Formats: sequence, C-alpha cells, structure tokens
Amino acid sequence: MFAQGTAHEVRHTLGTRLWGQPLPWEYNVELIWQFGRFGSGNIDAWAVATNMHYSLSDLPFCPQLGLTLDITSGDRNPDSANLQTYNPLFPTGAYFNLADLLGPSNFIHVHPSVDFYFGTKLRMTLDWVFFWRESTHDGLYSIATLPIRSVQINRGRFSGSSPAVTMSWNVSRHITMLASYVHFFPGPSFDTDPGNNSVDYFTAWLTYKF
Repeated sequence: MFAQGTAHEVRHTLGTRLWGQPLPWEYNVELIWQFGRFGSGNIDAWAVATNMHYSLSDLPFCPQLGLTLDITSGDRNPDSANLQTYNPLFPTGAYFNLADLLGPSNFIHVHPSVDFYFGTKLRMTLDWVFFWRESTHDGLYSIATLPIRSVQINRGRFSGSSPAVTMSWNVSRHITMLASYVHFFPGPSFDTDPGNNSVDYFTAWLTYKF
C-alpha cells in the first residue's frame, strides 16, 4: 500500500555494499535499485545509504563521531500507473531511533551522532535526526511502509527532526540495561494535519542473553 494506491506488487531488489575500517575511520555505503510491477505500471525505485564514524580515542570518554546520510526515492506522479516509491521490505524496528515515527520510504535523512564511553560497559549516545521528503508528490510513510494519508496533498518538504539520548549498560556477559528518550518536532509536511503535535517517547529495556 502506497500513497498512490493499492495494487499487486512484484518487486526485485539489486544492491551493492562498500565498507571498511581504516581506523580511526569506519564507513559503510549501500546502493540499491528496485524494479518490477505495481498493478499495471512499472516499479523504478532506488536508495543510497551511507554511514561514517570517526573515533577520538585519545580524548576523555573516547568520543566517536557519526554521520548517516540516506536518500530513498518517492513517487513522481500519483496519477501515473508507474511507481517510484522505494520499499525497504523488512526494515528494522529501530531504524532511526527507538521511537521510529517515520519510515525509510520517500525520504532524505541526515543523522549526526556522538557516542561517549564511560569505561568498557557504559555508553551514552546523543543524536539528532533530520527528515525531508525526497518527492513532494508522494506521502510520508511509517516504519511499516504505510502512508500517513493526512499529509499526502501537502507540498512541504521538511518532515521534522528528532533528538535522542540513549544510555546502554552492559551489566554482565548476559545482562544489558538500556534507557532512551526521544523527542519529535514536526515540520511543514504536517502543517495541514490537525494532529501535528510534537511527540515525547521514553523506553527502558532489560535484556538477558543466554
């Protein structure tokens, strides 16, 4: 199901990945092309995903700077039978942060972050995610790749931003504790939605590994 409508979909995905760890750098680059059929039309979608880290291990708390830059295609003409919306197929439930109010379809994603290490077991991550629509002729999508219908006719490109702070503590070899706070500031893409309030989200996890 997309902002363009619902139809039988047959989608094929081709991709390649480049990665390396020439310390203190780490990088990962993925290039993806999708093709197939959507109802009576053709699918022609793409994605570029990049992730880079730089470690400052000589400084206190060994900060690690990170930057993620992603872009996925959106539909160009909802009245055409052809579809250009990228489908992530099986996205992880924590794609951007633990709130994940938006999904990785029809978007431009800029995500700076910094990690601090307090010893070997405790880590704090500070990050801020910024979202734009790649195509203003397509809607915003949830993490489940479902369109947020109330903003389909809005032509605002900036979707919003979401700062977060996360603490992770490896208590032992088997037990990990995690707590995260996320806030979401809606952008102009939501201006026509009467429910365009900001969002606050907090979660705490206790994980036991056998």
